Amino acid sequence: MTLNNLTTEQRTGLVTNEDVASKMKCKIPGFRYIILIVSALCLTSLLSNMTTYNFTKICMVPKNDSHNVVEPGQYNKNQQAWLQACVAIGALVASFPYTYMFQHYTKKWVFLSAGIISAVSTALVPLAHIYGFKFFLLARTFQGVAFSATFPIIGAVTADWAVLTEHGLFVGLLTGCTQLSNIFTMPVSGALCSSSWGWPSVYYVHAGVSVVAFILWSLIYKDDPEDHSMVDVGELKKLQRGKLTKKDHHTGSIPYRSILSSKTLWGAWIAAFGDLLAVQLVAMFNPQYLNDYLHYNVLKTGFLGALPVLVQFILKLLGGVSSDMLKCFDETTKLRAYNSFALGGSAIFFAILAFVPREQRVTAIVVLVFAESLLGLNTAGFNKCATLHSRQYGHFVMTQIMNIWAVTILLEPFVVNSIVAANNFESWRNCFLFHAIALLVCNAIFCIWADAKPAPWTQVPEQSNGDTHESAVPENGGNNTARSAH
Repeated sequence: MTLNNLTTEQRTGLVTNEDVASKMKCKIPGFRYIILIVSALCLTSLLSNMTTYNFTKICMVPKNDSHNVVEPGQYNKNQQAWLQACVAIGALVASFPYTYMFQHYTKKWVFLSAGIISAVSTALVPLAHIYGFKFFLLARTFQGVAFSATFPIIGAVTADWAVLTEHGLFVGLLTGCTQLSNIFTMPVSGALCSSSWGWPSVYYVHAGVSVVAFILWSLIYKDDPEDHSMVDVGELKKLQRGKLTKKDHHTGSIPYRSILSSKTLWGAWIAAFGDLLAVQLVAMFNPQYLNDYLHYNVLKTGFLGALPVLVQFILKLLGGVSSDMLKCFDETTKLRAYNSFALGGSAIFFAILAFVPREQRVTAIVVLVFAESLLGLNTAGFNKCATLHSRQYGHFVMTQIMNIWAVTILLEPFVVNSIVAANNFESWRNCFLFHAIALLVCNAIFCIWADAKPAPWTQVPEQSNGDTHESAVPENGGNNTARSAH
């Protein structure tokens, strides 16, 4: 290929003159997938660091204790609750600063700062534990601070590095870091806790993984594909089609009022709230339900608790990829369908689970796996809707989902503990029915307001000199947004 062959693309404004030569030097076809994998690795690392305490709290015991359980006087229930809640508090406090930094500074370095904070705070946990509860609490809070950068970068990576017809794949894998972190952390922590290195090694290993992941991030990632010498011209054209060019990205600030008054985005956020309430029910109270109510032993509880997470991750990826591949339905219809499969389907199985008696343990487990796993299809529902509708402002919109996640971490213990006052059939029945109703109501609101088309405030008017172009994809009578861009 010669430079003369590129004049047509140059005239379209999709490839800048100064970038043409660099694209000829070093290029890797499909480089966006490398960006996707590295981003997913870093996100998984941040969430793994945050969840380490969930496992190590059962093995943080003196060396002379032959029983692998926490001594009653080590951390009381109130302290353990704060060690869980402080992560959410750290995330909420850091939300606004990170939103500001993602808007005004290079996203690559902003996210790297989160990686550094997470790695350092995780490595310092064993030392903080020695110095006392307050220092441990502080280290956990900083793990939450790093968590506040996760959803903004999911929105940014999807907006900048995903072809419009691949939003489902990108959102599926990037939001799948929740499941991947548990799949990684639980077996690794179990092996390390059982070894002669003890529970502190869990934190050192996780911190080391973070260092490696974010070194890769700093070497490979760039905010804009136009700036990356490894992105070939053909891939760059695909990535830019239907989007803003690099200089258009700096034409204005975030339209906060328009975003916060968007019914479509409020529908996505409400759906996220219902979904994440159910996710926290699974994350926080599965062991209690399996061990205390169904009377499975600790080993079986660990295995049975991990099984739905693995299935959920598989469904998350399948949902994202299949949503991108389906061309026979318009994008908005697919959003409503997949979100209904996720939230509505999960609600149905939670309602069934509410009436399964304690004696039918196998039936309860099967129904529970379906109820938890179906939530993985949300990647092609409200998550995808948020990125498609907000386009270049996806990092801000996804930040609000992170805030909602933090709020549910704070609320769910109080909600469930108030309902499950007694560990009996009636209490768990009411708990599951409450979450089933919440899922159905939130899904109904989403289906009414869902819209895959880019919002009017994401568009940049065309100029006569052809330097800028519409960010919105041309619509075929309101049909599939992503397909029109292809």
